[in-house]
Amino acid sequence: MFRYTMAPALVLALLLSLLFTLQQMSDRRDLLLSHGHASAEQLVELIHLSDDYSFEDRIQWLDKSLMALMLERDMIRSVQLYRADRNDAGEEEFKLISSVGPRPRTQFAAAELRGKRAHIYEDLNSLQVLHPLRGEGTNCWLTIELHRPYFLVGTYQVALIGLLGLIVCTLIALVWAAILAERASRSIDRFKESLRAIGQGKFSTRTASSRNLELSQLAEEINLMAGNLNEYHRDYQESLHQSMEDLRQSLDAMEEQNIELELARKKALENSRVKSTFLANTSHEIRTPLNGIIGFTNLLLKTETDQLQQDYLQTILRSSESLLTTINDILDFSRIESGNLVLDHSPMNLGQVVEETLQILAPYGYENDLELVPFVDPQLPPSQIGDPLRIKQILTNLVSTAIRCSENGSIPVRITVQSGKESELMVRISIVDNGARCDEQGRRELRQYLSGSAQQHQMGSNGIGMGLSIARSLVQSMGGELGVEDNPQGGSSYWVQLPLTIDRNRIAVTREQFPGCRLLLVDPNPMTRQQIYQQLTHWQAEPLEHSDGKTLVPAIEQMWRHDAVPDAIIIDTAIAEGNFDTFIATVQQLVDTYQSRIIIQGSPVDLRRCYDALRTRVLAFLGKPVSREGLLRALKRAVPHQAQSRPQTGSFPPLPWPAKPRVLAVDDYEPNRLLMRELLRTQNIEAVVASSGEEALRLWREQHFDMIFMDIQMPEMDGITTTGKIREEESGKRTPIIALTAHVGTEEKSRLLSAGLDDYLSKPVSEDQLAHTVKRWMEVQAGAEPEQLSTVIEPRLVDISESLNLANQDPGLARDLLRMLLQGLYEDEQELSRLYRENDHKGLFERIHRLHGGCCYCGVPRLRSATEHMQELLRPLQDQAEVDIDENAFERVKKEIRILRDWATEQDLDALFGQENLDGEAKESALDTDF
Repeated sequence: MFRYTMAPALVLALLLSLLFTLQQMSDRRDLLLSHGHASAEQLVELIHLSDDYSFEDRIQWLDKSLMALMLERDMIRSVQLYRADRNDAGEEEFKLISSVGPRPRTQFAAAELRGKRAHIYEDLNSLQVLHPLRGEGTNCWLTIELHRPYFLVGTYQVALIGLLGLIVCTLIALVWAAILAERASRSIDRFKESLRAIGQGKFSTRTASSRNLELSQLAEEINLMAGNLNEYHRDYQESLHQSMEDLRQSLDAMEEQNIELELARKKALENSRVKSTFLANTSHEIRTPLNGIIGFTNLLLKTETDQLQQDYLQTILRSSESLLTTINDILDFSRIESGNLVLDHSPMNLGQVVEETLQILAPYGYENDLELVPFVDPQLPPSQIGDPLRIKQILTNLVSTAIRCSENGSIPVRITVQSGKESELMVRISIVDNGARCDEQGRRELRQYLSGSAQQHQMGSNGIGMGLSIARSLVQSMGGELGVEDNPQGGSSYWVQLPLTIDRNRIAVTREQFPGCRLLLVDPNPMTRQQIYQQLTHWQAEPLEHSDGKTLVPAIEQMWRHDAVPDAIIIDTAIAEGNFDTFIATVQQLVDTYQSRIIIQGSPVDLRRCYDALRTRVLAFLGKPVSREGLLRALKRAVPHQAQSRPQTGSFPPLPWPAKPRVLAVDDYEPNRLLMRELLRTQNIEAVVASSGEEALRLWREQHFDMIFMDIQMPEMDGITTTGKIREEESGKRTPIIALTAHVGTEEKSRLLSAGLDDYLSKPVSEDQLAHTVKRWMEVQAGAEPEQLSTVIEPRLVDISESLNLANQDPGLARDLLRMLLQGLYEDEQELSRLYRENDHKGLFERIHRLHGGCCYCGVPRLRSATEHMQELLRPLQDQAEVDIDENAFERVKKEIRILRDWATEQDLDALFGQENLDGEAKESALDTDF
């Protein structure tokens, strides 16, 4: 207030004072100069009027009277009269004629003034009025020097008056500012108190009006704000009470709904449990007879049967496997929904799995004039570790979808090896349809099913949707990828990428070769020709191609004339084009006239149409889709003299049995017992069977067995109870007990291993799975010589219970500790071998010590014992490089490492410790948190 009030007043007063002072200074100067001019003119006029007198008289008179009179004025300091006379040198100079007062501070020369008019001269020293005298050519000047302090004193007086006026104005402004500030302060204090009261919730507070217009308007606005806040507060209180009442009612309703939901949840869990139990029991009851059907069909296929009987048996086998696939689809859909899906890890041949799947689906393809053509990468190892049944499910769903979308053509299914290192393998399976029966909307739905974006009700109401959903879930569970892409033919390409483990424990597989064997392929379908051509080329044969059946006989005749008849001819029934009489006649002519060796290939229906007429002339009948095994059998029958066999590189020869093993097979279903006895007999194993747990326990007490296959679900004493009693009474070497069960869930698998069983097989049991399991567990004990029974039980390879105890019953921690140990075993084995070769005792001791420390936190008693023994042997030898190390102890450590690594490649640690579902829930929870 002071600043805004006083500043303008001070500035205005200062400007006015300055202006007034300057005006007064200008007026006084003008007055002084006007008096000087007037006096000079009066004197000059008086001198002029006295022209009648002599010059000397005038000057004298002027000195005595007029000049004296001029000096009486305060404004004039001095008066001088000059006349210009010439000196002796002839120069004109001023001569003072008369003077009154002091001499002027500034004097002039005669030449400076000659010819000039009256004027004023002013400098810092003086202020003079110069006026010439009138005469006849004389140069006479009258100078009046004005008194300069006359107007300076006046200026100071004016300045003093202006200063006094400024002080008075400032005091008046100060007083007025103080009055205004006091009034504004009181008003602002009232506003502040009112606002503080309103901020404290006293909305009825009002502020008094002010005499100032602006402050009065501010007071009105504050009062209006207080009134509005009071009204809003009242409405808020009413709405709050209403909301509280509504919330109370909602909480009551939610409590009732929670009770109902809890009851519904318990009912749903019970229904799910009942459904799971029903499905498990149904699966068990169906799998048990299927085990016998599939097993005895495989055995019958190994007997002497004709071609047609073999086709019938193959149809029975494939139908049984198709039924098994359907059962697995139903069970897996239930397991996927509940999160209890567990994968099998068993030996398989992926190429054979694909071929068997296509053979099962081939009739469905023939209904739509489609041929299923498998292409297997020659780089694919002969045996892998995986889940063959689940892979068949995936392929069945994808190939069935491709058949539904195609018409009149071929559907190629290709297996390619993309990458591999050590025992890991990445395989890609691609399926291509032509899209003849699938529009853009249908392909869009397929992409949604395969990507998982389709709605659940769509999957449930559509068989294709459920199958593709199961396939997608199975691929994800295997750690692979599944996708679909558009192809240039207007259809879709489905691809599956799966990680597999190479099985190095399989018996060596022979690779057949037919070097130099000339074979003629007669097939109008270029896709099937390409498949067989590639396979024959891989077997080092020399295939020739021919696509036209009408020109076949002339072509063979031409070859016969040039003595270039092929060693065998593979003829497809497709060249008949429905006219089988002509086709049969053509084949008979080739055999009778040109002595050709003929192999007929085609669909089972076409083969049956010509089987009776040609079975005495044709060496082999080959069903489509053509499998490698079927093609090999046909070639061996057609050109046996050309076949050569050599071992498959990269595999290991079987270990010889130290003695013929004795195995006890326990199962309450008689066909399964007979099947197990026959399968074990083919492995050169002595098999003893038992129909119940009591009988098995009695036989085990009376006889010695190297291995026991134990059925889990049996009346009275089940497999787990029988195993528990055997473990309690066991006092010598530990006997491996393998579970035979149709219940393969995560919890079931963990329960079996924790109950004392060493491994498990899922029904139906295939010959490959059984051979692999027997060989693996027999190899574990084959290296040791027979020993006398001791009082100490041999420890297990991996003890899950001990792992849990060491991890304080934390399954997740126990799994992680065991996984870290297993991941470093390969590096440990390589480093130990290097240190042993270099005879580095100190480094070997440190490595063994570190490995033993890791074993102490996991349930691996055998490896822990071996490393502990080796560690004690090395402890005193650390600085003695010249001393040899016990080779048997070192080989024992390496052997246990290899056995444990082989065990790890076939196990699912998440399933062993029951953490598979928990990890899935944790991931879902993390996703929920992120989103």
